Amino acid sequence: MNAYRRYQQTQPDTGWTRMDLLLALYDKALEHLDKAEAALGAGDMSGAVGRLSKAQTVIMALADGVRVEVNPEANTNILRLYEFAVTTLSQPSVANVASVRKILRTLREGFEAVRVEANEMERSGRVAAMQNGQILSATA
Repeated sequence: MNAYRRYQQTQPDTGWTRMDLLLALYDKALEHLDKAEAALGAGDMSGAVGRLSKAQTVIMALADGVRVEVNPEANTNILRLYEFAVTTLSQPSVANVASVRKILRTLREGFEAVRVEANEMERSGRVAAMQNGQILSATA
């Protein structure tokens, strides 16, 4: 057995599925948007820009996980929405935050609707389970 396999066997099972991680990323992006909006309302432009930057980073992580080849039409459209969101957040305003929040909530709701089925597919082996290293790279 090679060293990498031994290492993998010693790592704890996180219990996270691909869908769990995806939804957690949406939640984190939405949390940053909420805090950015609060900062904008309080006149704290520096705080707002920091939170918007963090939201953009999470959205780019979401985009990085999109595999266009799996479903070219739908996934290209999702990438376009992510691109719009990142671009829109580069101009801090309550209206822009609201626009991006609506997009992210809609996408999150769609993925939440198939969560149970997606998790079952991953746990049954019909979809490859996520390795711990993938979790780390996705959240770094």
